[in-house]
Amino acid sequence: MRGVWKKRNGAKIRLAARRAKLIRDGIKQSINMDAVINDFNAMAFTNTITTEEARSWARTHIRPNSEALMSAFRIIYSEAWILGEDIGMGALAKAKINKAPTKQQLQRAIGINWDNWKAGNRAAAAIVRPPRGLSTLLDNRGIVIQGLNRTSIDRLGTALAYALQNGLTPRDVDIEDIIDDPERALTITQTEMSRAVTAASRQLYEESGVELVQWLVADPCDICQENADVSPIGIDETFPSGDTEPPAHPNCVCDIAPYVVDTRNIGEDALSLILGDEE
Repeated sequence: MRGVWKKRNGAKIRLAARRAKLIRDGIKQSINMDAVINDFNAMAFTNTITTEEARSWARTHIRPNSEALMSAFRIIYSEAWILGEDIGMGALAKAKINKAPTKQQLQRAIGINWDNWKAGNRAAAAIVRPPRGLSTLLDNRGIVIQGLNRTSIDRLGTALAYALQNGLTPRDVDIEDIIDDPERALTITQTEMSRAVTAASRQLYEESGVELVQWLVADPCDICQENADVSPIGIDETFPSGDTEPPAHPNCVCDIAPYVVDTRNIGEDALSLILGDEE
């Protein structure tokens, strides 16, 4: 991973790092830990409780408030969508295979400073009138949050069982730390931000008449490398992982780029960029 694409990917990673606190705070605010502990203690469970029994209790009695998480994903998806459009526009400008972008848009894309990229007011504008793909992401964020909440609740149930089985109180095992997990928050943010970035790029490629795309591997793993090895594929096809674009797994920050078969009129510099040879 070299050249301009490395800088673009760096912008994606930095944006995720900046916005991870939104997810971390949203998860913390979603569950009233004092109420959970008090309700669990009131049940007077014995130390013979099994982990599955504690998890079952947690699933039944804990009702997360997802308002803060809904707001966090709204911000993350909108900013990442704008970044994805810029990344896609930059790829189109270099590859010279565009149809939809205007000359002004392409000129702006070429001049982007990826080291200091910010979404600015364009993210707010995208929320007001979301493009097709962004609207889908926003509509589906409730499903993503449900999955996060299930994981949080199961983690809490496991921790509560462990405490009781070992003669401890929930606070003795720092049960709050089960929810306030910065590493988990960063993983969620990075994964979902990557989802929005690549969805935006792919939509732009479709609108611009791109027929083939390739998977650009950021941090090689077996799943993503297999996707890269079969590249290019038709833009309407799926990669071996079953995905039309990254992420293929949590923390995946790979990308997709347009692929040109007829290279007669695009120039050596553009060809080098598309094929990943740019220094």
